Amino acid sequence: MSSTHTVDETTSLLASANSTTEEHYGRRAHGSPVRPGVEIIWNKELRLLFGQSTSLAATWLLQYFYNLIIILVASRLGTDELAAVSVGMITMNITGYAVFEGMATSLDTLCAQAYGSGNLKLVGLHMHRMIVFQLLVAVPVGAMWLCSPWILKVVVLQQDLPALAGVLLSISLIGVPGYAIFESGKRFAQAQGNFNAALIVLIICAPINLILSWVFAFRLEWGVPGAALATALTNDIRPLFLLVYLRHIAPQTLQCWHPFSKSIFQNWSPMVWLSIPGVVMTLCEWFAFELLTFTTSYLGTAPLAAQTFLSSTSVLIWHIPFATSVALSTRMGQLIGGGYMTATKKVARISCFVFAVVGVLDLMLMVIALRDVVASVFIRDEAVREIVRTTVAAVAGFQFFDAVACGVHGIVRGLGAQAIAGWVTFGVNYAYAVPLALVLELGPPKLGLNGLWVALGSGLCLVAVIEGVIVKCIDWQRFAIDATKRDEEVATAG
Repeated sequence: MSSTHTVDETTSLLASANSTTEEHYGRRAHGSPVRPGVEIIWNKELRLLFGQSTSLAATWLLQYFYNLIIILVASRLGTDELAAVSVGMITMNITGYAVFEGMATSLDTLCAQAYGSGNLKLVGLHMHRMIVFQLLVAVPVGAMWLCSPWILKVVVLQQDLPALAGVLLSISLIGVPGYAIFESGKRFAQAQGNFNAALIVLIICAPINLILSWVFAFRLEWGVPGAALATALTNDIRPLFLLVYLRHIAPQTLQCWHPFSKSIFQNWSPMVWLSIPGVVMTLCEWFAFELLTFTTSYLGTAPLAAQTFLSSTSVLIWHIPFATSVALSTRMGQLIGGGYMTATKKVARISCFVFAVVGVLDLMLMVIALRDVVASVFIRDEAVREIVRTTVAAVAGFQFFDAVACGVHGIVRGLGAQAIAGWVTFGVNYAYAVPLALVLELGPPKLGLNGLWVALGSGLCLVAVIEGVIVKCIDWQRFAIDATKRDEEVATAG
């Protein structure tokens, strides 16, 4: 399926050829490659990006809240339970959720480009293939989680923690299929411009998770395993609610639904080759962060507590630029799928301004919130509070460069060049940022947490510069042609 109307430099990406209403701006990008361009209106593009990224930020914050419930339950039960949950959550994030998130980023490219090209059924086919792919990957992930009590004994000194952390991981495994399916379904809706479906589902499921956690953990006295079971069951019902929402509230999205057939199990190579660098990028960022948090324990209890607080706050603020980057990659993917390369470049230029502003806002939010207000409210220990105050400037700088790097990653994903971001991020993190962080934090400079955050921030700056130069120099037209060829190859089996 493809659009039949004439497109030129003055044609907007609208539901109809002549419509210019706010309601339809940016909703469709159908066309046949390679088109010269479409009209990109700065203020409308900014509003579109703001609206979509706001919904996405709220969506990811709510997903983060689900794991936070388990931590809050553990904090009420005791120190050992909280420590075990911390170990379990780190293991869960690195070996499971980071992998699934990285794999799903390929849909930011594949689904958006398929929708932009007018190959609507291909959007659903990509989603179904990713679901099967993720469920297959869940098998070794699940085996690792089931064996985690024995694996964690090798790296965790306290002998009681691996057992409870292993129970947490084993029970959480129940929710992995739902988590994976929801991530793919979320991208299915987002590729069509529906960024509210996943948010509404999470809003509905949040009180269910809270009630189940309270009943299982405290009323039935199952403790941490009860909270983990509540979150796992909620993960499994989320894709069901999403399907109900799409069918009854947003039935127009089902125009992209692909019927179940043997084609779902064929021609996976485009998806796999986009998923691998996505996983590499996500894993190396998460693992580097957790590794450096672990090394902070050598500085003492107060610095470790301060780092835990700073990293948790940083992750919360990170959802803002990350959500904006996903909205950007979806928008660019739609344009590239339609062959509108001039418009794609204009959107990329607009995004440079947007992410610079987001970076400054993140920086100001970190300085204003942490220096006095948040630290005073949530931290009772004066030594920890003072470390937070003296480290805020370095963390704020990190937030700025993190926002800029998120912007470049969004452009790269939109182009379908995840390999660039994956290998650049891996190389910079482990050849430069992590070694420098260890030297500045623990070595002769003795900069402590400031050294850690300065190193990570400079690493992100280097990532943004390298990827920016590469993106500037490569042939963008080739990506529109590649997207067309990929759609033709993938659709062959469909």
